[in-house]
Amino acid sequence: MYQFTGCPCSVCGKPLTDTDDIVVCPDCGAPYHRACYEKQGACVYAGKHGAGFEWTPPASARSERRCPNCGASNPEDAARCSHCGFTFEAGPTPPPRVDANRQAQQSAGGFNYARLYQEAQGGGYWQSSAASADEPIDGISAEDWAAYLGPASPSYLRDFAQMQKYGRKSSICFSALLFGPLYFFYRKAWKPAFAFLAVDLLLNLPALLELLVLSESAFAPAISSSSLLFLAQLASIASFAVMVLSGMFAKYLYRRSAAGRIRRIEAEFPEKAQREAVLRAQGGVSWAAVVGVCTLMMVAGAVFSLFLGPNVDAIVGLVI
Repeated sequence: MYQFTGCPCSVCGKPLTDTDDIVVCPDCGAPYHRACYEKQGACVYAGKHGAGFEWTPPASARSERRCPNCGASNPEDAARCSHCGFTFEAGPTPPPRVDANRQAQQSAGGFNYARLYQEAQGGGYWQSSAASADEPIDGISAEDWAAYLGPASPSYLRDFAQMQKYGRKSSICFSALLFGPLYFFYRKAWKPAFAFLAVDLLLNLPALLELLVLSESAFAPAISSSSLLFLAQLASIASFAVMVLSGMFAKYLYRRSAAGRIRRIEAEFPEKAQREAVLRAQGGVSWAAVVGVCTLMMVAGAVFSLFLGPNVDAIVGLVI
């Protein structure tokens, strides 16, 4: 499918962008801003449709290379992305996929209307895409975002752009849903990481106190086992709710955390090369943080076991 970004609208002549609501004539394939097409009321090439006219993109629109890392537009002969520094593979940019389709259609004896309408229903021709890779997100350029986010930047930038465009705060994140606070430690979002970790520890407190009571520990609180069991059940329900909320709002929280750090780095390092180096160093991911948190949790569990009472068999029987 051809990407119409950079092609002129067939009515107003202005280049189409990824943020525009683009529609395409089902007869000849000419692209328009939706508002321009509705104002015009018909394709400007309608008089040529009967003669088999087929719109083709101008050479200026085809002579570009999309960066696979950040999605930014570059000259066709560029060796590196001007936005994120990604090195392109040698050789010319592959032609748009739609050209091959159209060649097949022409060899089959003309314009393939069935294929056109199939692609139209699948969103191939009538499309409204996310914000452009060149459009700032939270006032931060795409290249600074890409430097900070690392290899996963295309996916995150697409989600962040959609969230900004539609004013959403929720965007499902399965990593946060499954791993909770560890996701935030991995992405170096320290504030939400420690906040969710503290909430997890707090919600596990009734279960830990119940273990002290069952083991007849000297440190057991003066609360009945049935009351602690009820509190542990409530905490389990709350823990599930927190897990769902974490999965729904993790990307928004990560976006806020990252945007704050990027702005501080931009203010401190105005020179581009130095700023990008600092962004890459302070951004990205951290396996060390994940391993460190897991190690601390294991140590905390070992320390807690020292406070258990003599009746450990009751706990073993409960687990079994």
